[in-house]
Amino acid sequence: GLENNPNENEQFSAAAGDLFNDWVYRLERNAIVSSEGAKREYFLTAGDLATMFYWPVGGGPGNGPPMKCYYHNSLVNKSLNKHGRYEVIRKLEARYKREEKKRMKEEEEEQARNRLNIFNPTADADRAAEAAAAAVIKASAGDTQEVKNLRRALLKMAKKKLGFDMSGNAKNWSFEVHGISKATFAALMGRSTDVDLDSFAKYGAYYKEHHYEENYEASKLFGTPETQLYRDFEREEVFRTCQLRGTGRCTQEIGSFVTVLYKPSTKELSIEGCAECFYW
Repeated sequence: GLENNPNENEQFSAAAGDLFNDWVYRLERNAIVSSEGAKREYFLTAGDLATMFYWPVGGGPGNGPPMKCYYHNSLVNKSLNKHGRYEVIRKLEARYKREEKKRMKEEEEEQARNRLNIFNPTADADRAAEAAAAAVIKASAGDTQEVKNLRRALLKMAKKKLGFDMSGNAKNWSFEVHGISKATFAALMGRSTDVDLDSFAKYGAYYKEHHYEENYEASKLFGTPETQLYRDFEREEVFRTCQLRGTGRCTQEIGSFVTVLYKPSTKELSIEGCAECFYW
């Protein structure tokens, strides 16, 4: 374990302390995580989860079995008991390196596309749209119109992430946006003058809205009334509840509050939320 390697422990603390703290403290102790997320984020197997208490979510007559969810704190303890702190840090570092390598490759590909556009003035509309979106993300927070454009782009991304779980209920959604400066994050949170983020709560490497409150009003973040925070779906009936409630058409409304996290070291903005289904 780490206690038997003091020199290596010091090296890990300097290089990976933030990664470990983010892993432990990013979610509240009693936050629930799906089976898929539990295996992916906590380095566990189906066999490991089989011995743990779970919280059934969804399901019911005609909806199939409920989804098994686990408490974040229990998953952390299970992972540490199985692997040990030292090995967990190794795994977190390896995953971070893979993600960073992937991100750098995507940036290189984007730069290559941009260079191609210089020599190809007839580049298709999709590449032009991607370039415009990238420009909005990197825009100065001092430009009110560009911040408004970014809010609209975030809302489009949130709506695109809406969908259904195996029980036919609205699933929780999340997405990340890279290239967000401190100033832009401050402007999104309504504090454009706090470019150093002094008034924000910091947990590990992440900033949140308040020390005492994790959530932020969705309408404020997206810059639109709650009446616009919806997406209509049309799909075939596959669940009895859908058949009983109407034609299978559904409107999903984004929840009134979202979780907003910001990591300045990687300029990563993370947004998470829920939705509610209305069948008609």
